Amino acid sequence: MLPRHEMKDEDYYMTEEQSSRKIKAYIRELYAKLAAHGTSNISSVSIDGGQELARALGYDTSVLPIPERAWRLFAGCGNPLEEIRLGPHWTVLDLGCGVGIDSQMAALVMQPPGRVIGVDITRELLYQAKEYSCSNPLCHWVTGDGEQLPLRSECIDLVMANGSFNLLPHKEQALTEINRVLKPGGYLSVADLIAVGEIEPIVEGFEEAWGWCVAGALSASDYDLLMKSKGFSWWKLKEKSSYGPLAAAHLLARKSSRH
Repeated sequence: MLPRHEMKDEDYYMTEEQSSRKIKAYIRELYAKLAAHGTSNISSVSIDGGQELARALGYDTSVLPIPERAWRLFAGCGNPLEEIRLGPHWTVLDLGCGVGIDSQMAALVMQPPGRVIGVDITRELLYQAKEYSCSNPLCHWVTGDGEQLPLRSECIDLVMANGSFNLLPHKEQALTEINRVLKPGGYLSVADLIAVGEIEPIVEGFEEAWGWCVAGALSASDYDLLMKSKGFSWWKLKEKSSYGPLAAAHLLARKSSRH
């Protein structure tokens, strides 16, 4: 559900579904612009990005054979692969994959029949992801919505999301879908912003605040409630760095196994 205190006055008179469609349309438009401009930020807000940010988040940028223009579109909130050891034959879903940097990082340690499926709602980013990963046959790119994943049930070993989970208006539905596609015992790894303090009501730039992962940020207690209700047997949320009422954080969770 969309937080009421974060809506503009005119949004109070929309249905939740209308507001959700408006947010998604803005996000598609925003990230299509980023793809066209070749930068992770065309906003007046100063946002770190590129190889410098990636290295600060623990990425070894030297191991990925992609051009500098690909790195300029990187604006992750963390490293979703930092605290999990990939199985070489896993099937990994990169949710909100952008130009596919995390997808390609995962593919480096995998071998057939392992593969990485990058899903994003912005086709312009997926076109670039396909171009930058042309030498890696383990990467596959699919246009799709995280709240309605175009995948069969119980086919994924790991779902990862880097700065993209907050973009989803209906997180309960997204987690239901994530749980559906995960194999029993499969993992979810999310790097994103969380709310750690009181956030002032967002009146101006409501859609932009969603587009930069601010308006959609959950608190640690929100995550606890969601994970308990969505079939995850274990999870931990680790706060990384603070930005006033927000903090970068890493969520690692595991789906319940069948007995």
